[in-house]
Parts: sequence; structure tokens; C-alpha cells
Amino acid sequence: MAGTLQDQLLNMGLANKTQAKKAKETKRKQTKKRKSGQEVEDNSAAIQSDLERLRQEKQARDRALNQQREEEKAQRAALAEARQLLEQHATRAPEEGPLDYNFVHNRVIKTLHLDRKQHAQLCRGQLAVAVLEQGYGLIADEVAARIEAKDPGLVIRITPEPETDPDDPYADYKIPDDLMW
Repeated sequence: MAGTLQDQLLNMGLANKTQAKKAKETKRKQTKKRKSGQEVEDNSAAIQSDLERLRQEKQARDRALNQQREEEKAQRAALAEARQLLEQHATRAPEEGPLDYNFVHNRVIKTLHLDRKQHAQLCRGQLAVAVLEQGYGLIADEVAARIEAKDPGLVIRITPEPETDPDDPYADYKIPDDLMW
């Protein structure tokens, strides 16, 4: 490495130009005092401690920046994995079906046209609604849970209705799934 120590410190970013200028000025004053025979105070220990402090601060900043980059990288990887799971396991919802299933997405009511089997599975919580790039689809609830852990905005999971009490006197009078209000 060629160059003075001052140039090397400037290139590494451990010192800035004002610090270099100040150090040069103090060195010039000290040499002038020595030549005139006056007593010179030694600031080399203070300068060394300042340089060490600056180096430690830079290392701390670098560590924090590296940690932030690693977290962002892990988050991007999790999102990519969630999208890949969605692409692999989601099936497109049929365009037409005998039953309509209404759900809320982004505070807007959306409708899926399903057959009876899909409608029953969705009501029981065995299927979930997948938010695809072009519309909506259906996905198994187990896969939807894994996707939701990585990115909750990609799936809409339906909570199944609780089981009825066996002592309920109205247990025989079930509300039909296709009842429209």
C-alpha cells in the first residue's frame, strides 16, 4: 500500500478531510514549537484513542448494515417460497358453478362460483381462498397455513363453524348452506 497513513485512513473511511487537516495543522504547530525550544504537549495518545473509537463506530455501523441486509434477504426468500407454494398448489376457481361463495378481501366483498363439493370443503375449512395474480383460486388449508406464515396477504383462510352442542334442542334444524339472505 503506497501513500501516507493519512491517505490510507481517508481511503478506508476512518477519517475525513477535516480531521486530516486538523491533524496536519497540529503537527505543523508542534514542529514549530520544537524548533523554537518551547515545551511540546504530546497528543498522540488522544489521536490514537480517537482513531480507535472511530474504527469501532465504523465496525458497529457495518455490522448493523450487514444484519439489516441479511434480514431483508431472508424476507425476500420467504416471500419467494410462499409464491412458489401458491403457484404449485393453487387451483383456479371455476368460472361458473351452481353455488356462490362470498368472502371479503381488502374490505370488498368478492364472489366465487363453486360446485357443491368445493363449497362444502370451503365452509368446513378444508380449503382456503388463494389470491392469485389473475383472480382467485382454491388451495388446501394445510398449504395455506404454511403460506400464511410467510405472507398473510396471499391467502384468505376460512374459519370453520364450531361443532354444535349434542344437547342442543335445535340441532335437528340445521341452516342450509345454500340459504341466501
